[in-house]
Amino acid sequence: MGDGESVRCWSCSSDLNHNCADPFLAGRNDNSYLLQLSNCDANTGATYPYLTSSKSACKKQTKYINGELVISRGCTWKRADDYSTSCPSTSNGPNEITSFCETCDYDGCNGAGAVGKTIALLLAPLALLLFK
Repeated sequence: MGDGESVRCWSCSSDLNHNCADPFLAGRNDNSYLLQLSNCDANTGATYPYLTSSKSACKKQTKYINGELVISRGCTWKRADDYSTSCPSTSNGPNEITSFCETCDYDGCNGAGAVGKTIALLLAPLALLLFK
């Protein structure tokens, strides 16, 4: 991604919306209007320490808050030269333990697992051919 480009990420938390949990079923249920892709602009991270060289990314985080599993999805910011899938340091609250956190940098990538998306992308053209 070049300068000024933004990525669109799913933005939700399973403690507020059960549809945000795994398996993530955006668009496959009656409440899909509750799940929307947010436009993540790297320039909105004004408090981020390295704003001048940051890029927007999507994040999926699994944490335990007071012992309850919470899955959150949303935007984050990373250094422009950071190509890892690890999250920038996340601050945990007093009763919060992060068990998993991963970032990615293409539209909607913090939804279903990567393998599921790859299979879906491969099968989509086949479905179009079969169901004309």
